[in-house]
Amino acid sequence: MDTRRFLYRLSAVLVIVAMAIGLAPVLPNQAMAQDKDTFHFVFVPKLVHPWYDDVKRGADASIAEFAKKGITVTYDWDAPPSADVVLHTQRIEAAIAKKPDALFVSCLDAAADKPLIEEARNQGIPVLSFDTPCPDTAVEAFIGRYDYEDDGAEVAEMLAKAINYKGEVAILAGSPGAANHKQRVAGFKKAMAQYPDITIVAEEFDNDDVERAVNLTASILQAHPNLAGIYGCNASNPIGAGRALVEAGKVGQVVLIGMDDLPDMVSFVRDGTALAMSVQNVSEIGYWGIIHAVALAQGHTVPVIHDTGSLLVTKDMLDTYKAK
Repeated sequence: MDTRRFLYRLSAVLVIVAMAIGLAPVLPNQAMAQDKDTFHFVFVPKLVHPWYDDVKRGADASIAEFAKKGITVTYDWDAPPSADVVLHTQRIEAAIAKKPDALFVSCLDAAADKPLIEEARNQGIPVLSFDTPCPDTAVEAFIGRYDYEDDGAEVAEMLAKAINYKGEVAILAGSPGAANHKQRVAGFKKAMAQYPDITIVAEEFDNDDVERAVNLTASILQAHPNLAGIYGCNASNPIGAGRALVEAGKVGQVVLIGMDDLPDMVSFVRDGTALAMSVQNVSEIGYWGIIHAVALAQGHTVPVIHDTGSLLVTKDMLDTYKAK
């Protein structure tokens, strides 16, 4: 299939999706006016973190498919070394200066990121948020798990049942400005509020840092020796919490549920250190992000929200969940 036929096929799919969700689609002949087949994008994630490796794998897979159709896509990946708002905004500013065909931003702090996103869009650069949405900020599309509050509530229900609906619970709350972390914690708290015999005794920010999560968990365990459960709302803190439970000899005494399926977390679920992990379809974020960015650069309309979903995984599902 040549480039033009492929783009017509892509535009047809996007037209159908757009019509289904009530958007006004751009017709294929309008979208083809630019007839562009080379694109360069910039991704600015929240920080350097192995969680994003699957995002890149998905993006690379999508790029390989476009290459077979004669469409060239490249991207820069510019991540700050830590979840630092100043370093993050500096990278967004640098990305805008490159004038890419599209800019991907994982929002670390909505107040800081919003004016930069608006600046990019004012310069005609399409902006897609990924992983973490940017609340109250207009973007062309969001790709990632969208209902984070529901994820937090689902974890709360499982944790509450596991501790027989009574006892002390702690929350490792991630980064204070990250919307996805805040929404997960909000959903968790709302669900736990149904159970009067469960008390949330600690809520600490770990800033997506495993070692910080280890130290915070150790302090929480010391302050609350009867702790019954821990919720880790990002990919880093349940790993830190699991290590702290092992070091304190508390495995089997404190129920741990966390986010995502980095190798350490998978091992903790397998050996019983953690009860479960809420897993996102991470590679789909990168895969569909590239597709939507190419479509936008060609003048198409794309869905404003592409929810890539999540799944709560327990030990009995470890060998099969990736096939779901």
